[in-house]
Amino acid sequence: MQLGTNRINDEKIEIHSEVLARHAAMLGSTGSGKTVMAKALIEECTIDEIPSLIIDPQGDLARLCLNTSDKDVEKHGGDVARAKSFRKKAEVRIWTPLRKKGLPICIDPFQTPSANLDQEESITAWDMVAAGFTALADYDMEKPAGKQVRTYLYEILIHMTRLGVKVNDFLALSRAVKSPDKILTDHLYVDEIDKPDWDDICAEFDIPDLTSMLPKSTYDELSRRLAAYSSGINQLLFSNGVPIDIDTMIKPSRAGKTPINIVYLNTIQDEAQKHYFVQEIARALYSWMLEQQSTDNKLKLLFFIDEVAPYIPPAPRNPPAKDLIKLIFKQARKYGVASVLATQNASDVDYKIMAQANTKFIGRFSQPQDIDKVKHLLKEDGGNL
Repeated sequence: MQLGTNRINDEKIEIHSEVLARHAAMLGSTGSGKTVMAKALIEECTIDEIPSLIIDPQGDLARLCLNTSDKDVEKHGGDVARAKSFRKKAEVRIWTPLRKKGLPICIDPFQTPSANLDQEESITAWDMVAAGFTALADYDMEKPAGKQVRTYLYEILIHMTRLGVKVNDFLALSRAVKSPDKILTDHLYVDEIDKPDWDDICAEFDIPDLTSMLPKSTYDELSRRLAAYSSGINQLLFSNGVPIDIDTMIKPSRAGKTPINIVYLNTIQDEAQKHYFVQEIARALYSWMLEQQSTDNKLKLLFFIDEVAPYIPPAPRNPPAKDLIKLIFKQARKYGVASVLATQNASDVDYKIMAQANTKFIGRFSQPQDIDKVKHLLKEDGGNL
């Protein structure tokens, strides 16, 4: 993969695509060439027939869909042959949540984790589903009340699903949250007039007492917040477009093409919904990864997040997508997913996630805290300063 030219000796700067299997980070302040580097990396992956999934908050990378003439490439010192190869292979798709302009895309938050997962993976996957609904209902999971709601939703989802209760839309989830005892009793004893007590049902079916996990006012409020997503503009996030599907995204429309999937987040105005959408993309990717066969460093997908700082800030902040992005960086290598993040604020990104990026592309920094952060990262990686 040709990423640039050494200014001192004009030699090509190249890396093997397998290097990205150990993940990468692009760091640099505004105007330092970070976006140009990102485009170069995505273009080279495309030439190497590696499809990409790109989260683009500002629309900087959406410009990949614009064709550049050979004359312009030559004028700016580019490689015309590689530009032609990119244009021949690239199939750029701009996905636009909440908007029909572009390719509309939506979320299916009720998609259940695969039944083929082992116990630990299944617990993690269901917990992430619960975390998504908790964030959507606007509970702060860094506070005790939010943690309680997340735990309650986890128990509701796994036990309702295990016992065959369909919780596949917001109204059904809202009813299950408000009256779990009634929902389960009526489902398990449809034809019986004298139905057992709730305590006996819990004992018989190994269900925790869901009615005592939260204060009644919290049950009612959580139910109300979830029901609000069943109608109006809130519903567009779940109905406007095709649901996120990684298999569809990596499949070209015709032979010889390599998909570049750019999710343009600026079509979502609400910041909480934007965070939730990033989480659901990450959840879809994580679920897809777990269903793949382990691979020997052969890349199946490039996962790129531009301006990642709001989604993986340092501890103790823990926005909805952070845990999933951390999991992806930790496990993606063995499934052939290269994860790359970009930020202009190195000090505003969680250090543990940044440390998972084995390759770092570093541009210019002017703020002392960012310079110190980058120096620390390089020393940790064994670099000489």
